[in-house]
Amino acid sequence: MPPRIHRSLTGLLALCAALALPARGAAQDSTAVPLPPSGIRLDLNLPTNQLRVYDGDSLVKTYRVSVGLPGHDTPDGRFTVQRAEWNPWWRPPEREWAKDDKVTPPGPNNPMGRVKLFFAPYYYLHGTPHERDLGTAASHGCVRMLNRDVVELGRLLSERADATVPPSEITRILASHRNTRWSTFRREIPLTIRYEPVVVEDGELKVYRDIYRRNRIHTEGVIQALLGAGYDVRGLDRARVREVLRRAGQARGTYVVKVSEAFGELAMAAGG
Repeated sequence: MPPRIHRSLTGLLALCAALALPARGAAQDSTAVPLPPSGIRLDLNLPTNQLRVYDGDSLVKTYRVSVGLPGHDTPDGRFTVQRAEWNPWWRPPEREWAKDDKVTPPGPNNPMGRVKLFFAPYYYLHGTPHERDLGTAASHGCVRMLNRDVVELGRLLSERADATVPPSEITRILASHRNTRWSTFRREIPLTIRYEPVVVEDGELKVYRDIYRRNRIHTEGVIQALLGAGYDVRGLDRARVREVLRRAGQARGTYVVKVSEAFGELAMAAGG
């Protein structure tokens, strides 16, 4: 092999070997086991403007929230709440709707409230001074909550997720608006965001507004909601379903009717 090629090949092999080595001081134990899930999970059905907290399969709490306005839709899907910022600053994003907003320090008028919980880039669960809008689609994509509610939720998640900031420190931070502090969650906090305007629960059919106009309010949507609640729909009269949807379309707000009143006594499916 010519000397020049030999030197080049030797240098290349040395470089590859160096890149394969762990950085000096880096942990080399690949057997580390991640912490188990927290057991807490969050569920948000966007048309309902309700955030539900579950411990396993048990419902712990339901919070009234505000989701994104049409055109500023809150994203749906599966997410993980990863960290919190206590007493956050408001730093307007580079978006048209925020062009006149100014950087705002923590305090009563801060649009982020007392804490924001991160679940996706630029999307948070956070407090708000705009309490009158809660229960409606009012945000620019984030999920707004009462300050006392999001603080309560943040404390619960911090405790169950083995956060890097302990409960006693959170109390100290919240004693003043001036203290801003980040906290990372070591255990998984799943967040599911759904878009289901037709809901069946506790023996009632509820038809919420199709806020993002996704055309989800239809006969098949009602049938799927009944199936999901454990009803046997094999004898369901579709004409009665269409009549229920006609009445729901005339309602000013959420339309609620008992399943037995709307469709008669439907049997529960086997195993339902």
